[in-house]
Amino acid sequence: MKSEVAFCSGCGHQVRLVFTDPPPHDGHASLKDGAEIVCLDYKETCSGGKCPATGVPGIVMGVRLAKSHLNDASFKVIHARCEGCGQVSDLEVLDDTFALCPLCNTTNRWVLLRLADGSQVALTSM
Repeated sequence: MKSEVAFCSGCGHQVRLVFTDPPPHDGHASLKDGAEIVCLDYKETCSGGKCPATGVPGIVMGVRLAKSHLNDASFKVIHARCEGCGQVSDLEVLDDTFALCPLCNTTNRWVLLRLADGSQVALTSM
């Protein structure tokens, strides 16, 4: 993997970008064509609009970072059941709508419910 530092006009500071290695073979139509750019400094606030560094929707950059597991510590987590694998785990919060399961890489829709006693419960749905 190759890494670079670039200025992000969206957040107003330098960010770390990683270029993933392309597949070692031509592959099938379902495989990615080449390397992807992953921003190691993605935050929930990046999810709206397009990423100025890559031109893709900001949430796509969050999914790429979460699936790459290059900076798992940067994500808040919710303890909930994944709709993809059915396991209860710490889902990585991408924004106020989506969270990624680190076990199976399924993107889950989620909502936080505040209960009458003041406690909170995170629920997922696909």
